[in-house]
Amino acid sequence: MPAINLFVIDGNVTRDPELRYTTKGTPTTTYVVAVDRVFVDADQQKHEEADFLPVTTYGRQAENDAKYLKRGAAVTVKGQIRSWYDPQAKRGGLRLEAETVVYQGRPGRAAAAMPKAPDDDWLRQYDATVAQQSRPGKD
Repeated sequence: MPAINLFVIDGNVTRDPELRYTTKGTPTTTYVVAVDRVFVDADQQKHEEADFLPVTTYGRQAENDAKYLKRGAAVTVKGQIRSWYDPQAKRGGLRLEAETVVYQGRPGRAAAAMPKAPDDDWLRQYDATVAQQSRPGKD
């Protein structure tokens, strides 16, 4: 049975995307999508929380995302989960590489109500790491 590596998320962009370029000149954009998560605990209490997921796009999709996405915009994103490692910083993680991004409408009032990611420092470091790496087989 072949392995499947696919994600689909539906949420809102938490900050305006910034267009950057890999060392080989490929456009790339990273932004965070807030995804609501609802669960019931052992005491049958309903909880609502948000997960903040970094999404990376490349090429023409990255250029379009930087141009058309704004904080609060509703999006549906589909793609693959990729791992990364920075040997100098001795850290790594996962990134969601989007293959398809569907814009669900204008941010409108949603931007004012959107929660900000708890700590954007990790995302700035992540952005820098992604911009330095080239996407194997895609440049």
